[in-house]
Amino acid sequence: MSSQKKVRMGGKLRRQMLPHQLKMIYSTSKFPALVTGFGGGKTETLIMKSLKHLFEIDNCILGVYEPTIDLIKKILYPRYEEILSNANLLYNLNKSDGTLEIKGVGKIIFRSLDNPSRIIGYETHHSHVDELDTLPSDKAEEAWQKILGRNRKNTGNRMDKNSVSVYTTPEGYRFVYQRWGKNPKKDYELIKGKTYDNIFLPEDYITNLEESYPSNLIKAYLNGEFVNLESGQVYVDFDPELNDCKTELDGSYMPFNQVERLHVGMDFNVNHMSAVISVSRMGKLYIIDEISDQRDTPSIITELKRRYGHHSMTIYPDASGRGRKSVDASKSDINLLKEAGFAVNAPAKNPPVRDRIVSVNTMFCNSKGERKLLINTEKCPVLTSNLNEQAYDDNGNPKKSNNVDHMPDALGYLVHRKFAVSKPMSKISTFRL
Repeated sequence: MSSQKKVRMGGKLRRQMLPHQLKMIYSTSKFPALVTGFGGGKTETLIMKSLKHLFEIDNCILGVYEPTIDLIKKILYPRYEEILSNANLLYNLNKSDGTLEIKGVGKIIFRSLDNPSRIIGYETHHSHVDELDTLPSDKAEEAWQKILGRNRKNTGNRMDKNSVSVYTTPEGYRFVYQRWGKNPKKDYELIKGKTYDNIFLPEDYITNLEESYPSNLIKAYLNGEFVNLESGQVYVDFDPELNDCKTELDGSYMPFNQVERLHVGMDFNVNHMSAVISVSRMGKLYIIDEISDQRDTPSIITELKRRYGHHSMTIYPDASGRGRKSVDASKSDINLLKEAGFAVNAPAKNPPVRDRIVSVNTMFCNSKGERKLLINTEKCPVLTSNLNEQAYDDNGNPKKSNNVDHMPDALGYLVHRKFAVSKPMSKISTFRL
């Protein structure tokens, strides 16, 4: 599938750019990396620097990379089309082949980082890599080596070296930190920018971020700093005293003798079925009870009905329960919950583990010090203990030893689906090519 815009040649590309964007665009380093927080203009910089490269070399071929095909389709294709159309440039976008060609100028080849096997069969003059640090370090290394192998086409100018430019949000001490931050080698240039520097953002953009993220992530996602996100306690913003509450179901909160709806997070594990029971009030979530170490799904259904059979409930389970069978080989765990009469909130698949953890930590305490997730620690001793104990392993993954993961996972499914943290997007616009 391809789309062609027949528009007049000769238009000029103009954009207002921030200082760190211009520094990246005009960098002559072989491997420059622009590291900024959200709203720092990384994608806009990538597009403008790639177009600059495109017009500097005859019949230029560029490689442009995103973590997934979906990001190429939703972010890069529309932005390139908008900019080129506004500049009155003739181009042909072939989405099936993943190529964009500007007639008489050159070609861009789009590839995803999650499928390095497709980074073959072509050569490029320059390459541009978006959000490289969102990949695990080993996958980022593999993709980087593949990109370097493609980036060898003769530029026709001894002074113009093949370059690979990286644009990313810092995601802890991962690949980008090791290459550009910790002990950079020759030709590796680190360019940093802050979200606070961006005068083009909406007035409430930064405020919304500050309200949506815990304090340790603000350093990364607003200041563009490398911070430790993958070691130590997983739920670092949980305070057993400050996040404690004595909330129970006493009927006083609901008017006219109405029964309050319960929201139940659930994790499926044979002999370790786990659930957290909560009520949602005025934008806050109160965990009022827990059920731990049940044998299977029928067992936890029986226990939920025994304790709260007179209440309406929505279950937020592990999405993998669509296929998992803890007891009856003919029925999935989620189907068993539905047949028991519960409302079930289960997406097609679970969110990334880290997204779930960020949502929980943000509810425990955001950067403004607001605590919107409270736990009756007396009624929830297992959950409280697990939140204090669970740490990251040497690979940056939450440890699963000693069964400390089941109850926090149940909490995470609930919190992420009701109060998920989302990354806001913005447009930055003037740079003249």
